[in-house]
Amino acid sequence: MSPAPVEPQERARALLSRESSPTPLPMTARREPSPFGPPSFQNRFLPFLPSHLQLALSLAARFMELANTRPGDEGLGAVLDEAERQALAGDPEWAKYALRVFIAHHPEGRRLSVPPLRERAPHQVLPSGRPEIPRKGNPGTPGAEMWLDYFREDSGLNEHVDAWPVLYPAAGHPDPANPERRLRPEGRAELLACLRQQLLARYDTERLGFGMPRTVPLGDYASPINEGYDAGLPGFAPRPPGLSPRDLPGYGVTDHAMRRDRLFTAASSGLLWRDESPVVIEHLEQLADTAESNPGSVDGEAWADPLGPYGAHHHLGHVLLGCLTSPQNKTGLPGVLTSPATAARDPLFYRWHRHVDDILDAWRSTHLPPYDVSHGPQVLVRKWLGEGIYPAHQSPDILLCFVKDIPGGTSPDFDGQRWGEATFGGEYWTSPPPSFRASTHALNTFMAQQVVRLPDGREVVKQHLSHEPFHSFFRVENLLPHEQKVTVRIYLAADAFAEDRRMWMEMDRFDHTLRPSEQAVIFRPASLASVVHERGWPANLLLPRGRREGMLFRFMVMLTPWNEEREPGDPFHRPVPPGQRIADMLTQSHLATRNIWIHHVTP
Repeated sequence: MSPAPVEPQERARALLSRESSPTPLPMTARREPSPFGPPSFQNRFLPFLPSHLQLALSLAARFMELANTRPGDEGLGAVLDEAERQALAGDPEWAKYALRVFIAHHPEGRRLSVPPLRERAPHQVLPSGRPEIPRKGNPGTPGAEMWLDYFREDSGLNEHVDAWPVLYPAAGHPDPANPERRLRPEGRAELLACLRQQLLARYDTERLGFGMPRTVPLGDYASPINEGYDAGLPGFAPRPPGLSPRDLPGYGVTDHAMRRDRLFTAASSGLLWRDESPVVIEHLEQLADTAESNPGSVDGEAWADPLGPYGAHHHLGHVLLGCLTSPQNKTGLPGVLTSPATAARDPLFYRWHRHVDDILDAWRSTHLPPYDVSHGPQVLVRKWLGEGIYPAHQSPDILLCFVKDIPGGTSPDFDGQRWGEATFGGEYWTSPPPSFRASTHALNTFMAQQVVRLPDGREVVKQHLSHEPFHSFFRVENLLPHEQKVTVRIYLAADAFAEDRRMWMEMDRFDHTLRPSEQAVIFRPASLASVVHERGWPANLLLPRGRREGMLFRFMVMLTPWNEEREPGDPFHRPVPPGQRIADMLTQSHLATRNIWIHHVTP
């Protein structure tokens, strides 16, 4: 389907980029936030509240009905007319969200494009500009969280998180063929759980680079929260340190704790309860649906009721913590945790999701059988060149090269596959990595600058993490006399975390066909990483920051049959067999690792 003409494109862009005065939350007579009342377009849109989400999706369904009634450009015009009318009737964020859902899921909507977050809402990606404490301070102090502002406030990271409720609405997106019906992709909650777990692994790896402890799960709702956060963004209130979660009208901290305890009990016992009947948890999706919650919850039609048996634990955690602002705040403005576009800026986002992930992983660890890595394709990725005892994590078949070090590597006509075969294959098949001038055992990251342009014409310079471009080459031998199609999977973990399966980061995944008995060299540019192009992870954050003196990582390559269905998070979503370590998996011929260093350099 062809893109929409310029006029509808410009109207959609203008609406999605429209600035407006911040809408406060409903307030009680004592000027306390009261977000749990009946949803209304006049109230502030809180997409984590199930009642708000359902109302916003009904508006998206209305857009789809208009597009179905008048196909083509006329229908798009009618959709935009209605969206503009709704945007003027109350908080415009309702209409913006509904329009984005329409654009993501309706054939006519896909003719429109959504500007990046830094263009449609530049005021939401501005750096907080908090004064940074000296790097020689104690990394365990609350102020040290400022060291990670560059990561949490990254424009691409926040856009990545902001896309989740649009692409995968908890209540399901309207069916374009029948907008009154909702469609929920199979495995949606499990996929989101995997995306969040990967985000946590990357965040804790960044923390390790500064010598900071791993994220502490926010499972104790009574204790004071040391981390304060002031985004300095219009429309959001700061949270001073030292506050404890407090009750909201209609939903209290004890209500939330009750649902937490029920979910942990379900994870350990393997049973959810519907009325008086036990429901055996056979798949993580059942527990993830219930913890979120969404219509797949064991609570059934009561999934959206905060006080239902299991409630909406994940969603309402965002609301409770997002409404945790200074007792002197009488503006009705919440914190950044209430909006998907800004939630990841707050250190509590990671503490909250570590807590939620602990619930899900309690079931994985207890009820999933151990991962069986032995069923791989008949291929060989060498662990070492030579015989006898060999050093661990020194595979000669994992080769990394900076683009600038490859002759002609920066040319748009560069043929990486051909160059790799000529350099690392054939007569050089048995040559070790140090013999190749272009090969490196270290990758580099650095801080780059990004300009954020505000509607009033001002420009704000913002720092963000980036890395020096590199390519990967893998030497793989097909042990069979016939063709094999395989999926190549690449993972990375800090050496200090390498025995923790939840800390391995997925980097890339792609298919490749091996010719019969071929000694193949497989070329893969980092710029094509599937986590970027398929999962939406920001390209500039592909590599962890590392350290100036270098930080040791393990780079893993794993080959699997291309047509084999794999669960999200494979192979690290299941426990390791009893008595074994992750390192013991590497005896298989279709896996290998190599130690690499990541240096953070000054460009």
